[in-house]
Amino acid sequence: MVLFFTVWLNFCSNIFSIHPVYVSMTTVDIDAQKRSIELNIRIFTDDLETVLHNKYNIHSWIGTSGEHHDSRRLLNEYVNERFLIVVNNYEKIDFVTDSIAVVEDMLWFYMRGVAQQAIRHVEIDNRLLTDFFSKQTNLIIIGTDRNERDSAYKLDSKNHKVELSLY
Repeated sequence: MVLFFTVWLNFCSNIFSIHPVYVSMTTVDIDAQKRSIELNIRIFTDDLETVLHNKYNIHSWIGTSGEHHDSRRLLNEYVNERFLIVVNNYEKIDFVTDSIAVVEDMLWFYMRGVAQQAIRHVEIDNRLLTDFFSKQTNLIIIGTDRNERDSAYKLDSKNHKVELSLY
């Protein structure tokens, strides 16, 4: 399933220079015992640029030589506002950007967060870009250290939450 989404996303980014779809793909890797959560987020660069410009009134140009000096801070702020993970029913995880890469028309960024206790339950609320694009689709693939199979979800502005029990 991961391969299908990757191929599909690659197809969309290569076929359409001005894309008619609004889609992001996030891989969430959860290590319950080490209390760590890693995000690998892929978003069309122009969509993210539009959102950051409209929300913060800057041209971020993330990943380019003209990158705005506040771009990464604002990216962290935006993701932590619109992509929420709550573990064990009470602890909101804050994520920080680890690295960023621009691949063709897409921005790939990696974020990390750490929980205070071993992770037993996870609630994910992904509303990335839905504040500006009503037809935004957010694909999520969740992998854990306790499950051999990844779980995949298709989320949008009306259906934007996923819950998992890891025990």
